[in-house]
Amino acid sequence: MQDSANNAQEPVYLIPHPDVLSFVRQKTGRPDAEPEHDIFADLNCIADDFTRLVESFGKRFNVDTANYRWYFHTNEEDHSIGGMLFKPPHERVRRIPINTLRLWEMANMGYWNIEYPEYAIPSSRVDYVINILLFFAGALLLAWVAGSC
Repeated sequence: MQDSANNAQEPVYLIPHPDVLSFVRQKTGRPDAEPEHDIFADLNCIADDFTRLVESFGKRFNVDTANYRWYFHTNEEDHSIGGMLFKPPHERVRRIPINTLRLWEMANMGYWNIEYPEYAIPSSRVDYVINILLFFAGALLLAWVAGSC
């Protein structure tokens, strides 16, 4: 709580940290989660699970998550052949860890307060194009093999 006599600039925390910690423990299935644990690296909440946690967090604590950029915090769901040749977005930026202390601050501010470095996802994802071309090439090869039997 604010100690207005000594520090008028100290923020008022209306949402207690144990509420946010409990939320993360429940969403990650990790009752051993601690405030300083990186949700991605330490709690193994990755890819779509991480993004669903952020979306649920926004709804539960009334936080505007419009500024959330997944590629700074987590990876994509699956590896791909195209991703081995051309880096996907999350491998082109430096990861920013998120823990419950950071979420607690955001819950009390009401918005996703991370200022990201300048970065734009390329308008076309060459790794996706490669995956699609390989899929169609494989399908054509299977059709040709099935037709020649």
